[in-house]
Amino acid sequence: MKTIIRTALVLILTYTLGIAGAMAQRTVTGTVYIDGKPAAGVTVTANRTNDSFFTSFDGKYKLQISDKTKYLKFSYPAGEEKLDIEGNNKDVINMYIGKKPDKTEENEAGVDLRTQSQLIKAKDKDYMSSYSLYDQFYQMKDYKSALKPWEHIYKKYPKSSVNVYIVGIKMYEDMLSKASDSEKPALLDKLLSIYDKRMKYFDDKGFLLGRKATTYLKYKLEHADELTDDQLNEIYKTGYDWLQQSLELQGNKTEAAVLVQLMQGTSVLFKTGEFQSDKVMEVYDKTLAVANANLAKDPNDKAYQIAADNINTIFENSGAADCETLIKLYTPKFEKNPNDVDMLRKMLYLLNSENCTDSKLYENAADKLYQLEPSAQSAFSMARLYIKTEDFAKAIKYYKEAISLEKDAKQKALDLYELGTVELSQKQYQAARNDAREAIKLEPNNGKPYLLMGSIYAASAKTFSDKDFEKAMVFVLAVDYFEKAKAVDPSVAAEANKNINIYKQYFPNKENAFFQGYNAGDTYKVGGWINETTKVRLR
Repeated sequence: MKTIIRTALVLILTYTLGIAGAMAQRTVTGTVYIDGKPAAGVTVTANRTNDSFFTSFDGKYKLQISDKTKYLKFSYPAGEEKLDIEGNNKDVINMYIGKKPDKTEENEAGVDLRTQSQLIKAKDKDYMSSYSLYDQFYQMKDYKSALKPWEHIYKKYPKSSVNVYIVGIKMYEDMLSKASDSEKPALLDKLLSIYDKRMKYFDDKGFLLGRKATTYLKYKLEHADELTDDQLNEIYKTGYDWLQQSLELQGNKTEAAVLVQLMQGTSVLFKTGEFQSDKVMEVYDKTLAVANANLAKDPNDKAYQIAADNINTIFENSGAADCETLIKLYTPKFEKNPNDVDMLRKMLYLLNSENCTDSKLYENAADKLYQLEPSAQSAFSMARLYIKTEDFAKAIKYYKEAISLEKDAKQKALDLYELGTVELSQKQYQAARNDAREAIKLEPNNGKPYLLMGSIYAASAKTFSDKDFEKAMVFVLAVDYFEKAKAVDPSVAAEANKNINIYKQYFPNKENAFFQGYNAGDTYKVGGWINETTKVRLR
């Protein structure tokens, strides 16, 4: 009995101590600053606890600590710092590593928040003389002389005119473009602070955050090839939040450069493990939608045309566009609004790019888009759909329709190449050869149509003639095209070499060539429907 009671008392004591321990904990929050800026990638821990926090773009952390905690530890790539908090009962504890943030301008002595019209009306001599002086030098593009009076206006009269900030940005951009690498960091910091101050006094946050981000990335990535992966990661993480906020605030007014940089940043951060594939898909959807909305208003807008092309290219090369992710993303969108032509176009473009043509989603979307909008893209998708069902006659029909409607040379070359491949499978050798030739004219540096030409001749060789030597020379001509394929396009070299090794064993032998009156290296014309010249080669 005593043992049971003793055990019970131990359990009660343990439980009570657990409650007391829990009650002794508290939550602290704060922001970590490095050289005056919120710092991402800092691990925050506290002694006497197991809790930790990894800061994101805003530098904020949240931590459970004990009343007995004596210090917080902040670990970052360049080192670590400890902050003594013994006796500090505040729930918000900020950490400053390096330079502390500057005080805001309005808290400094002597700041005048009147507008330009108010200052002129009051005949403020200090303002009017400083403004006249910097404006005179600025108009002359003597930025060195303009800088001192401009700085006086910028600091003392921050709300006088938005033009103060426009002029300041232009002068500092000019200085940055001419500065040495050692001078650029300080100039860039000043330039970014001008954007911040303009936002503070004149708002327009969405537009200015976009400009601030693109400016920051432009100069930070100036020597991108010399940066490590970790350095690139940190640069993109810093600029990313500004880009994302700009898109959210600007919507369809987001500048083209912001869209491209946001897509590029998303791709980089996906590759470094910061984001999952669904984040890449989300940003791709949003950025391309804005570019397309602007192109719908003005199809000739070069900036958004280039942006749309770059967004697609970045996404395709990101590694996030796998079939599973695409189907997961677009299935609910298609079910919700199957008549959304823009969405169907984008979905089929991606599904085709990743060869995701075996899904039910592809089948339904291709059919729906063709019903709603017969076009080069929808006809191409229908052709691929019928290849899947092995209805090759219909596939050929839709490929021909797509080719007749297609305006883009690269896409038309792909259409012709795929049509030729289907015709080859149906032993329509002459038609396949004609389409391969047209594809080569449109894209002479693409090796795939040359591979197709070689395959067409190799497949037709056995039925080309009753004479062994003539059949063998068709294989020689086929190998000529495999050689051309890898010469113009090294990416197809492996496949070309594989075919060369297969078909050169069917070359004529020395005895056969002798009886036909030919030696190695002689010119030979393959007649019939082929009608091409080659050189005699022997096995």
